[in-house]
Amino acid sequence: MVTFGTRGDVQPFVVLARALADRGHEVRVVAPRNGEDMARAADVPYRPLPMDIQSLLLGEPARRMLASGHLVRSLRWLQNEQQAYATDMRRALIAETESVDLIVSNQFLEDYCAAIATARQVAHVPMHPTPLLPSRRFASVLFTQRGRWRQLGPLNHLSQKLSMQMYWRTQRDEVSALRQELGVPPAAEMIRSTIARGEAPCLLGYSQTLFPAPADWPPRAYPAGCLELSPELRTRLGVRGVPSELDDWLEAGEPPVFLGFGSMPVLDEAALLRAVRATLADLGMRGILAAGWSNLETAGDDTLFVVGDVDHQSLLPRCAAAVHHGGAGTTYAGLAAGLPTLVCSVFFDQGFWGSQCQRLGVGATFPFARLDAKQLASGLRAILDSRVVARARELAPRLRDEDGVVAAVTHLENGLDAL
Repeated sequence: MVTFGTRGDVQPFVVLARALADRGHEVRVVAPRNGEDMARAADVPYRPLPMDIQSLLLGEPARRMLASGHLVRSLRWLQNEQQAYATDMRRALIAETESVDLIVSNQFLEDYCAAIATARQVAHVPMHPTPLLPSRRFASVLFTQRGRWRQLGPLNHLSQKLSMQMYWRTQRDEVSALRQELGVPPAAEMIRSTIARGEAPCLLGYSQTLFPAPADWPPRAYPAGCLELSPELRTRLGVRGVPSELDDWLEAGEPPVFLGFGSMPVLDEAALLRAVRATLADLGMRGILAAGWSNLETAGDDTLFVVGDVDHQSLLPRCAAAVHHGGAGTTYAGLAAGLPTLVCSVFFDQGFWGSQCQRLGVGATFPFARLDAKQLASGLRAILDSRVVARARELAPRLRDEDGVVAAVTHLENGLDAL
């Protein structure tokens, strides 16, 4: 299991690794240093990649770059930051993937792992956390990240191709260096193009209820689903439900609005708190604000409760609505709890999932950069409409019936001979 990124990029691979280990497979997780605690808590062998993505993204330059929402600049910045680790990264990937039959990678390292699989003549299956293959049905997730373009009609497919080419340019030189070290020919294109033609497999590691695979995708794009923590794995990772103080606060009033932005940068915490408090006062509601990686500090009161890390699975069913950044996992968790959802997107696929919430009639979306008291109140009023609330409640059981872990394991076990 080879992955790269923040907790949201690491957790699905740890979940899948644990499930495969429980089936008797020998598994190891290769991930950045910020994934070590999770892998070890899940009792799966861990091998480090030479970066700590969480520490990098907590730095002020990264916070400002991500907050800008400018995709090309952000990709260039991240590419420049990775240059310092490039040689060590290639060495680690080569060393930690020895003696394997199968490599499962996330989208950020799929071209590196494709090179290694070619050199070693072993199977390789990328697992995508969001729709990344070209289709005429929808525009590239990178084109919808600010919520501006949701459908481009005949240009949908072109937008996908352009996004792939743009991303490939940021990866090509390092992938070529790796292939040279491995003694395999240079790649003329990224592995995603090969997958799109049906010549290589991939797993679709996100809810198929929220976005079913389009008819023009190849049959070897295997639908799985969101890879959720099992009860046993939740215990292993120390996920312990709602703290007693928060439980008492929840019991003391009406279900609150949940607001949380995970690892996304909040540059002005005071302004965010003012906007949230003004909105709650305007709507006559209570709220829970999950600080995530932000430095939000408040004693809390009858109207607003601020928490750090929070167990979404225990908390969200006790809320009235969800407001968040639109990460695939958080979007799934809120909708599986039956909550109408307001996505305030920052980066990458978040605008896409916000657009999906809107298209399905279970939410609304706007860019995080536009968040103020007026915009937040307007968005909450829209999703608290009785029709949106009813639609969200109708959708929730379908999401909860999905089992992405079982589907992913089944595809890998049944398809190994054909991979």
